[in-house]
Amino acid sequence: MIILTAVLSVIGDKKLSLAASITLMLPCLFFVWYAYFYTLEEHMLMASTVIQAMFLAYIPLLIFLFIFRASVVTRDVVSAALVVYLFLAMFFAKLYLMLELAYPGSFSLSHETIIDNPGILRYFSMVTLSTLGYGDLSPVNDKSQTLAGMEAIFGQIYLAVLIARLVAMQGVSAKTFSKK
Repeated sequence: MIILTAVLSVIGDKKLSLAASITLMLPCLFFVWYAYFYTLEEHMLMASTVIQAMFLAYIPLLIFLFIFRASVVTRDVVSAALVVYLFLAMFFAKLYLMLELAYPGSFSLSHETIIDNPGILRYFSMVTLSTLGYGDLSPVNDKSQTLAGMEAIFGQIYLAVLIARLVAMQGVSAKTFSKK
C-alpha cells in the first residue's frame, strides 16, 4: 500500500499508469503472502521473482520520469532519486535470484543457502550497485559476473546523470530566483 501511495503521488491522474501499477502489484502481493504462509517450490519462486522484478522495474521508471519532469529541485525530487536508486538494488537482487534459480551455483554461496535466504542477494546487489564490493559473496560464472558488472556500471552512470541533472536544475532555479 505504501508503494501504491507513492505511485499515486508521482503519476498524477494517469489512469493507465495506475492500472498497470495495480496489475503488477496484485500478483506480487499474492506471492509475498503465499510465501509467508507456505514454502514456495522453485518454479513458484521463479514465477514470483519474475513478477516482482517486473514491478521493481516499472515503479522506478515512473518515479524516474517524475524526477526528469520536475523543473525545480525539491525534497521530493531528491527523495524520489534516492528511492529509484534503492529500487534498482532490489530489481537487480531479483535478477540475481532468477539467475541462481536458472543456473544453480552462480554465486560463491551454495544454492540451498541462497534459496533459504534470498535476502543475501539484496545485500550483494547493494554492495555491487555502490561498487563497494566486500568480496564475501561473489559471482562465479560468466552470466552472474556479467550481470554484476552491468549493475556496477549502471549504478555509477545513474549517479553521474542524476547529479548532473539535479545540479543543472538547481542552477536554473537559482538563476530564475536571482532575476526576481
